[in-house]
Amino acid sequence: MSELSNSPQLPVSYSESELVSENAAENNGKSLPGINSSLIAVFRELDNAGSPWVLLRGELDLVRPAGDVDLLVSPDLLARLDGLLAGVGFRRVIALGHGSHRFYFRYLAGEDLWLKLDIVSDISFGYFQELGTDLASGCLQRRTALGPLWLPQAQDQAWLQILHLVLDKGEVASSRVPAARSAAALASGADPVAAYLDRTLGDGTAEELLGVLQSGSFDEVPAKAAALKRIWTGTRVPPWLVSSTSRALRRVGPRLKGRGPVVGALAPDGAGKTTLLHGLRSGCPLPSAYVYMGLWSSSPQDRWLQKIRGGFLVRKVFRILRAGLAARYHSLRGRVVLMDRLAFDALLPGSQARSRLGALTDAFALRFQPRPDLVLVLDAPGELMFARKGEHSPQILEGWRNAYLELAEDIPSAYILDAGESASTVRLKATELLWNVLAGTKAVEEADTERLPLHLWMLLDWRFLLPVVRPEKLGYGGRVSDDAATAMLLLDPSAQRLEPADGQAPSREFDVVLLSEPDKPLFGAAVESLKPGGWMCVQVRRSFRFGTGPHTLAGWKHAMERAGFDDPAVYWHVPTLERPARFVPTASRTAVSDTLSHYSRVRFGKAKAAIGRLALNLGLFNVAAAEGTVVGQRAREAGRQELP
Repeated sequence: MSELSNSPQLPVSYSESELVSENAAENNGKSLPGINSSLIAVFRELDNAGSPWVLLRGELDLVRPAGDVDLLVSPDLLARLDGLLAGVGFRRVIALGHGSHRFYFRYLAGEDLWLKLDIVSDISFGYFQELGTDLASGCLQRRTALGPLWLPQAQDQAWLQILHLVLDKGEVASSRVPAARSAAALASGADPVAAYLDRTLGDGTAEELLGVLQSGSFDEVPAKAAALKRIWTGTRVPPWLVSSTSRALRRVGPRLKGRGPVVGALAPDGAGKTTLLHGLRSGCPLPSAYVYMGLWSSSPQDRWLQKIRGGFLVRKVFRILRAGLAARYHSLRGRVVLMDRLAFDALLPGSQARSRLGALTDAFALRFQPRPDLVLVLDAPGELMFARKGEHSPQILEGWRNAYLELAEDIPSAYILDAGESASTVRLKATELLWNVLAGTKAVEEADTERLPLHLWMLLDWRFLLPVVRPEKLGYGGRVSDDAATAMLLLDPSAQRLEPADGQAPSREFDVVLLSEPDKPLFGAAVESLKPGGWMCVQVRRSFRFGTGPHTLAGWKHAMERAGFDDPAVYWHVPTLERPARFVPTASRTAVSDTLSHYSRVRFGKAKAAIGRLALNLGLFNVAAAEGTVVGQRAREAGRQELP
């Protein structure tokens, strides 16, 4: 018998020959099974907790488990179990009406695999775990070791398999006949579990049950199971009461611990929003709910609504309330909420309401929808979306595509997925993002030039402002997004992030440096780290916050001149800093005027264009421009002035 005090500490790695030779005698010569590394982390954590546990079954199916990983733990571990398993990446799903069962999940993106732990603290049988026993403590005391695993004693495991087939399943299906024969051959009437059956159900019960299985009379098992359930004793609560209570509790349904995350999908028609969300729901074992929030979609009632004044507006308000309340309800119930479309559609160019009431309902929709934890923006060419659905035209869809990409820049939780890839690939990436939200982690993607989405290539457009298209040594710093940092690895796999100097003079090693909204200390460190003759791009927004450095494009141009850069050039980003459709050199009045003439197409465009023309005529456009890039080459000789 293996006592808890003699439990071996799990090493970082295991030698199969050592483990088999050490434990083969206790485990009938079993060889060490393959085990998924995430499960090894679970077993190590349970061992370190100092309480006994066993893997009830399935020790040969732990590399990529086809079903649940069933574990029995000591009751004194339950209070710490959620925290222990959260530390190795598992999230609990609460399911009432399942006895002592606790369910934990983890998603492994690299394997596209969901792991599910089914952990119990007692041994009960029946569909509602209504047939209780006191076998758990004895099984834990008699456990045996196999490498990093603790297993029930062979005879205990055989009897637990028999009772699982007879009492839980109520029959021995043809696919389970080999398992039933093996268990019956190993078990005997002298085993501890057999003694328990005889003690609680009457002498000879165990031998009679073994006789049915050993003789191969599997058609008699249903009647035998029903007879055992009728006479089952030994539980403080009658089995019928446990069944009734559990049946009622299961109607509540499973739920995540805490609020369920809200995931929304945005894209034009044909990008695959509905396909993705239904794929997520079918492939994700967590409790989830699908909510459609199409505020403007047509319906068969349109011909009647158009005859009623304000009919479409009333329907829009109804849809806002219905979708918003449904999403909030499911989130509070601990379900993953998958929202097809979001109220953010109201922010797209051309979607703004033309009436005051319409604008109020748009604002109401934006306020009433729950804040999404993750927004999946599907990016696909207009031609592809048209080929998929045949609606609108490729040109219209391409325009909407660009509008959604621009909108994504203003949504903190947005993530752009390349919808031109296969549906399974998009689902896999979306599942990883969803799990990162659930687990509270952030995905780190490796740069892959063959499958890098178009929007990441667009984050490198600043390189065309330089004569050096592919730098030898690239540095970057400031508010550089994870996507932009990933994209820069394409230019230089050893690209480094710069931090403000800590008192030591930085080495002059970079020939190109990109800064995004830097402060004075970071700018100074970047200047010192740049080789003479090297190039610097500074992406900035107009800001009036005290102490952050220069506040305008003009201010940053002067700062670079004082730092020893030759004739810095200023480029206005249109429409945004992160996703410019064009770089406009502010030194060219013609280019700026032409751009302003097209500004009437955007929100408040006419007012912005008027202000821009006034600033241009006054020679203050570099002060008025909201965002852009200042580019300069560091002087090749000494004589640089320090940044004040």
